[in-house]
Amino acid sequence: MDDAAALHRYGTTQPAPSSRTLTAGALSCRLEDGAVRGLRWHGTELIRGVAYLLRDANWATAACSVKHLEVHEQAERFEARFELSLALPDGTLIAHAHVEGTAAGHFAFEVEAHAAQTLQSNRCGFVVLHPAGVAGTPLTVEHIDGSVEDTVFPWLISPAQPVLGIRALQHEARPGLRVSCRLDAELPGRLQAPFEMEDQRNWSDASFKTYVGSLLDPWPYAVPAGRRFRQRVQVDVQDEGGAVSTTTAEADTPLLRLGPPVGVRLPAIGLGVPLGLAALTDDERSAVLALRPAWLQAEVDIEAPTLQLQAIARLAAVCGAQIQLEVLCPPSLSPADAAGLLARACASVGCTPQAVRPCPTPYLKSYQPAGPWPELPALERYASAFAAAFPRCHIGGGMLSYFTELNRKRPAADALDFIGHSTCPIVHAADDHSVIETLESLPHIVRSVQALWPTLAYRLGPVTLAMHRNPYGDGPVANPERQRLAMAAEDPRHQAAFGAAWMVGYTATVAPFGLEVLSLHHSHGINGPLLRAGPPGGWVPAWRVQQVLAAADRALLLPLDGLPTGVAGLAWAAPDGGRSLLLANLGEAGHTLCLDGVWLAHDLSHPGRAEAVPHKTAVHDSVSLSAWQVLHLQA
Repeated sequence: MDDAAALHRYGTTQPAPSSRTLTAGALSCRLEDGAVRGLRWHGTELIRGVAYLLRDANWATAACSVKHLEVHEQAERFEARFELSLALPDGTLIAHAHVEGTAAGHFAFEVEAHAAQTLQSNRCGFVVLHPAGVAGTPLTVEHIDGSVEDTVFPWLISPAQPVLGIRALQHEARPGLRVSCRLDAELPGRLQAPFEMEDQRNWSDASFKTYVGSLLDPWPYAVPAGRRFRQRVQVDVQDEGGAVSTTTAEADTPLLRLGPPVGVRLPAIGLGVPLGLAALTDDERSAVLALRPAWLQAEVDIEAPTLQLQAIARLAAVCGAQIQLEVLCPPSLSPADAAGLLARACASVGCTPQAVRPCPTPYLKSYQPAGPWPELPALERYASAFAAAFPRCHIGGGMLSYFTELNRKRPAADALDFIGHSTCPIVHAADDHSVIETLESLPHIVRSVQALWPTLAYRLGPVTLAMHRNPYGDGPVANPERQRLAMAAEDPRHQAAFGAAWMVGYTATVAPFGLEVLSLHHSHGINGPLLRAGPPGGWVPAWRVQQVLAAADRALLLPLDGLPTGVAGLAWAAPDGGRSLLLANLGEAGHTLCLDGVWLAHDLSHPGRAEAVPHKTAVHDSVSLSAWQVLHLQA
């Protein structure tokens, strides 16, 4: 792929990780940047991933390079040997790795590692991922003390570690297919270190992660120089059901079918407004006015609110949006004092919000469910105080960060009108495949929220590819080279076709659940509407997607059948009796789909301009989608 194509698709010329498929009989996996992905038996996914990693004291993952890769494959066996170099600012960990698999259903990944200098680490060693689709299925656990427990993978997302002290796990990937996973590890001070599991759906990862060590132990810990540590993951398959196809046969050219409305409407489309709105540029303002969001979901620092509130009021007035204030409340103020201070500030500048959601600033950071937690008034006191100060407003609860923090600190529904949070797809991994996989976790998140707060409206966002704030460390990671980087403050794919396709996939996944508001992107800054490189005032493709969604204005959704794997779609009824359809290719491979009738197609995969007249092409009977392409079709 040349640089121009890479920039169009991904916003960066950084090469995607190289991948190699390894096969031994019915057993297969992909070897990618020193990690194993998609361990399968006759096509059934057994384990989503196995990786050896190093994380620093701020939970950032060490950069990894693979050296001296040797692969040997035969019909009945594969084997790979390589060296991992895991680099942190204070030194490098060298790990010698061996991966093997056999047609008998045996897989092993073993590593021996040492550091040249003593390193400080929050985690050093293996993580094993089970796919999110196992939620609710039986799980047998062998603990490190030899005891055996029969349990289940949680159906609703668990705020705490669902399993502790793990030596081995066993589950059924499908009826009759037993998967055993044994975990052995040495750590500093632990010759037989335990593993424990966390529910990564909290962070919108589509997996349950079993990791070496325990978060109940002190961290960071020192990895001493020179000492060698061995760790091993072993997976064995017992198949009593024989080969079973796990793929659904698809027509050569799938036919898309739109059904009648079922009473669910597209969420009202909001726009995130970070602090610093007073510095909005003319081009950014023009983009927001053209977007006409239903809501401005705007952050306010209650200790310095005036400029932000003035800018919010002006912007809302000219674009016709309602205002939801996201209020950062310092612990030095009581809930009543914080609410009163904001009410007076709003009155002084003529800002009239329709919704208010307070959040104590210590809760911008994440805490383990078992604590310790900051000593603060109960969240219910904040809700009651702001309800009293803003009697005509909807009062919200939840977190200004992610579902993780909301799940760990659950406010009572009393005095609340709505609940909300955001998500971030690059907390743990930032490769293209992992980011697209996060879409699988969204139904799990939405179902959990609606089960916990069934009486409250649900407002999700603002949703961005990049990490707006980091509850797990000092802040989001700088990304000056504009690469695919976990926990990055800026993600180059926001500027490219990938960002538009991912946003269609996100909206198509959550919209059928009946959300009240879905806020996307930011009004300004690196997660905002404008191209970083390109014509002045040019819009990123994802902004053009949001403009189409905002113009739909709570339209009735139409059921959509016939989408092939790797294509996202969302359909709705237009006010004039017509139909609209958003389609996004979520990968490199092209797709052709059959359509019923004649449609006008508008390509949203390229940058746009506010004054540009959309170019629409009439398509008959079928439509083709190239890599990461997004089309808006109207009939």
